[in-house]
Amino acid sequence: MTRSDVVVVGAGVVGLSTAFHLARKGAKVDLVDAGEAGSGASRSNAGWIVPSMSEPVPSPAGLRTAAKWAWRTDGPLKVGFEPSATYVHFLARMLMASRPSAFERGLEATAALAAGAIAAFDDLERAGVSVERHADGVLLLFLDERGIEPHLRDLRSAERAGLPPAVALDAREVADLEPGVGPKVVGGILCPGDQHVDPSSLVDGLMAQCRTVGVRIRTGSPVSDLVDAGDRVRLTAGSERFEAGSLVIAAGVGSRHLAAQLGVGIPVRAGKGYGFDFLRPPVQVRHAVYLTDHKVAVTPMDRGLRIAGTMEFGSENGTVDNRRAAGIARAMPSYFSPWDAELPQPWCGLRPMSPDGLPVIGRLPTRSPVYVATGHAMLGITLGPVTGSLLSSLVLDGTHSPLLEPFRPSRFLGRRGRHPRP
Repeated sequence: MTRSDVVVVGAGVVGLSTAFHLARKGAKVDLVDAGEAGSGASRSNAGWIVPSMSEPVPSPAGLRTAAKWAWRTDGPLKVGFEPSATYVHFLARMLMASRPSAFERGLEATAALAAGAIAAFDDLERAGVSVERHADGVLLLFLDERGIEPHLRDLRSAERAGLPPAVALDAREVADLEPGVGPKVVGGILCPGDQHVDPSSLVDGLMAQCRTVGVRIRTGSPVSDLVDAGDRVRLTAGSERFEAGSLVIAAGVGSRHLAAQLGVGIPVRAGKGYGFDFLRPPVQVRHAVYLTDHKVAVTPMDRGLRIAGTMEFGSENGTVDNRRAAGIARAMPSYFSPWDAELPQPWCGLRPMSPDGLPVIGRLPTRSPVYVATGHAMLGITLGPVTGSLLSSLVLDGTHSPLLEPFRPSRFLGRRGRHPRP
C-alpha cells in the first residue's frame, strides 16, 4: 500500500498544475494516469492562453453557429446521436445555458478566473517550469466587416476583468502585422493581452518540475477499486494500491467515470476537436490567429504551424473523421495567400464539456475529501495553472477562493441533494 497526502488522477495540464502546487506547498503527492501525460486534450489543442475569449460554449452566438453549420459534414460544429437519456438531458441543459442571461453570468465568472491566467503562467516559470511561450497577442481575422463590431462587444467583458483593451484594425493594419494574409481579409482585432504556448512543452515542463518537487508519477495506470473509506480514500492504479488523505480527480472526460465509482454523477461529456501540424508551412505566421468566419485557430510554434478547430458532440473516442478535419484546412486559403500545402496526418482531442459550459471545480459530496477539476472545455490551457493553484489551497487548508464559487460541483445537485446519474 502506497500512502500519500493527496492522490491526483489525471496527468493533463490541470492535474499536473494541481499536483505541482500541492507538492510545492509541502504535500506528499502521487499522480496517476491511465495513459501517457497529456494524452487527453492537453497536447492536442491550439495552445492558447486567452483570457479575452472566456465565453462559455453554450451561448446565443453558439446557437447561431449551430443553425448555420450543424448539417454540414465539414463544419465547425456537429451534434452526433447517442442513444442515451443522460446525453439528451446534457444537450437540453446546454440549450438552456445558451440563454443570454445564463451566458452573461457564465462569461462574467469565467472571465474573472481567466484574469489571473497570465500571472499563473508567470508563477510557473519563476518556479522553474520550462515552456515555449509567446506573448504577441491573438489576432482575429475577418472576411466580413459585419462580424467585427459584435466581436468587439464580446471582448469588452474581458476588459471589465482588467485585461488590455482589444484593438480594431483595418485591412492595411492587419497586413502590417501579418504580411501573409490574403486579399479577402477585410479587417481584424488584436487582443494584446493574450498569449500562446506549445502545449506539449507545457506538459513536459510541468512533468519535469513535478518530479523535481517530489511528485511521484505513474502513467499507464488506470484507476479501479476507488473506495470512499470515510477519512481516507483507497484506490488501485495499475497494479499498485494507494491510500490518501485526499483525492483530486482531474482526468478530463474520464472524470465522469471516476466520480461514478464513488456514486457521484458529474455531467461532463466530450467535445471532440481536430487539428493538423505543418512542419513546413507555406506561409510565415507571426501571431496566433483566429479565423473567425470558420472558427479555426492558427498557432505558430518553434516546430511549425498548428491549425485546430471544430466541436463534435456524441463521439467519445479517438477516431478521426477525416472529412471534418479536412474542413479546418480548407479555410486557410481564404485568409492566407498563397496557401498550398499537403495535409499532414490529422489528430483529435477530447475536451471535457459541462452542460453550462463552465468548469467543475471543488469538493464532491463524499465522506472523505474528494475534489474534482474538469470541464474546462476549450480553456484548459488558459485556466489549468490558475485552477491548480487555487484548488491546491482548497485541498490543503480549506481556503475557498471566491473565484471558484461559480464552478462548484454542487450546482448540479438534484432536488433531493443528490448528483444526477453520470
